[in-house]
Amino acid sequence: MNSRNAASRPASASRRALSLLALLALSGSALAGCGSRDDDGGGDAASSSSPSASATPSVDATPAPATSPAGTGGAAATGPALCTADMLSGTVEDIPGGASAGGVARALVLTNTSGGGACTMMGYPGVSYLDAAGQQVGAAAGRVDDVAAAPVTLEPGQSAAAELRETVAQKYGECQVQDTASLLVYPPEDTTSLTVSYPSTGCLNGDIELLQVGALQAR
Repeated sequence: MNSRNAASRPASASRRALSLLALLALSGSALAGCGSRDDDGGGDAASSSSPSASATPSVDATPAPATSPAGTGGAAATGPALCTADMLSGTVEDIPGGASAGGVARALVLTNTSGGGACTMMGYPGVSYLDAAGQQVGAAAGRVDDVAAAPVTLEPGQSAAAELRETVAQKYGECQVQDTASLLVYPPEDTTSLTVSYPSTGCLNGDIELLQVGALQAR
């Protein structure tokens, strides 16, 4: 009886050991399965966040280049061109009550006849007598400072006028009287001139100033 019990103990111990190993193996498989599910779940979470990340528009951190201001410009915006002699025509007009014992006051009128758009000018025109041959007679006109100079913009067909004062030539004994046929007129800030028909009498003596001109004003 004792020998059989002794022989059965090792067999029982072996079975228990095998059972324990089997249980450990099953537990390991279960843990591995759980770990696999956690990994899968983590992967799903990561993949589910990817579309929203990729749908976010990219932002260019580089600032956009500044644009040039429109109209401050310079043809920017630039204003009307300077009125030059080739854009103008001129006349001399009587002024009511302009005559006096020593001379006469008239208006020198300059008109934009270019047809190419507005032009602008400011200040005093240069004025001299011309004879029939187109030669200057006597001194150029002085200035009348009664009216302040201001910018004048002339659209095609519009005019500006300057007061033109003329002293009688015969008042001066050293005048050397000379008939004149026209006026040589330089618009302000222009180096080219136009001729305005105006028969009168000048002095060959260049020390005698018969003409005076005022600043151009809009009409």
